[in-house]
Amino acid sequence: MMRFLRRLLLNHLGLKISALVIATGLWIAFNSEPIVETGFSAPLLLVNVPAGLQVTGEVPPSVLLRVRGRLARLRRFEPGELSVSADCSQVHAGSQVVKLAPYMVRVPYGAEIVGIAPPQIDIALVSGSAPAQAP
Repeated sequence: MMRFLRRLLLNHLGLKISALVIATGLWIAFNSEPIVETGFSAPLLLVNVPAGLQVTGEVPPSVLLRVRGRLARLRRFEPGELSVSADCSQVHAGSQVVKLAPYMVRVPYGAEIVGIAPPQIDIALVSGSAPAQAP
């Protein structure tokens, strides 16, 4: 048993030490990268609007997001990677307020939503049929 453990630990000792040094260096480099917070504009999508209701009035086309993450990751963000999907499945005809929350934001791995402006939107819904399609 001792011979097995000695062979397991001492065989290829140089490679094992090299791997440990490289892994430690990568860990230090990753953890020394600063975490930053920055703002992004993201499109606002209204999803699950009940059948028979139409949105009227002005709905903001985008919202501002405060995003926290590693500097290198946030620099690589593409404009289309962020979007906010406001769930309207519980709304009814008339004017209402839809609150926007971080879970509604599609955000890439490595980022965290820390703020949304505005935190809520006012929408008006009216009963009506779908618009006629052109032939």
